[in-house]
Amino acid sequence: MNKSTSSTEDRFQYLIKQRIKNFWGYGKLSGGVWFVGMEEGCDGSIPKLLKRFEETSEGEVFDIYDDMQSSADHMKWFEEDAPTQSTYRKLIYLLLYLQNHTEPTLEDIREYQVKHFGRKKSDHAVLELMPLPSRSINQKDWVYASSGVKGLLSRKEYMKVYKPERIERLRELIQKHNPKFVILYSLTYLNDWREVADIQLEEIFEKKLYIAKNDHTIYAVVPHSTAHGLFARDWKEIAEKLEDYQ
Repeated sequence: MNKSTSSTEDRFQYLIKQRIKNFWGYGKLSGGVWFVGMEEGCDGSIPKLLKRFEETSEGEVFDIYDDMQSSADHMKWFEEDAPTQSTYRKLIYLLLYLQNHTEPTLEDIREYQVKHFGRKKSDHAVLELMPLPSRSINQKDWVYASSGVKGLLSRKEYMKVYKPERIERLRELIQKHNPKFVILYSLTYLNDWREVADIQLEEIFEKKLYIAKNDHTIYAVVPHSTAHGLFARDWKEIAEKLEDYQ
């Protein structure tokens, strides 16, 4: 192993530890709406991960545009006339519906994605329960096994070691900032979202919307933007019900 390889591996290890310790996502924690997913996607390329981790190593949340300038694959979603990103699309739909009390067009969503989504000057946050990006949930796409970081030999071990701690820390973050809405997306992780909310979630629409409310925050569990079997009318129904809770 040459010094350059060793230095890169040491840096990757350090940045992974920093990200697990600090990283939550993008936007503004004092914003009224938080979106929480399981994790960011990525293509699994360690050089690209190194760039992303370098850009997000010294804080909890970042500007999804200003702080990510060297990540070309990421920045393409914020160029003029960029296509709408599949995960962002329905999150922005819900956000704009809550803001404007009317259904946004695809062009409205595109413009918001390019100019406003996930910015530090925004009124929302786009967060991830788990800090390490991954191409998929398959073990073959797990690129962190050889990092030398405790608990990362497999994705299963990673979840076992770090997920309970991250859930607890996310609850503390919510209690600290008291956002009006915490919208947790992907029904695959409903049990994890129940732990985050820590109060009884009521099924409002079967397999489409769960809601719980305390004195400060409304918790809503919705499908992932790319979930199969949902139509425009389903998302409008979800948005209208969320609007009722404002």
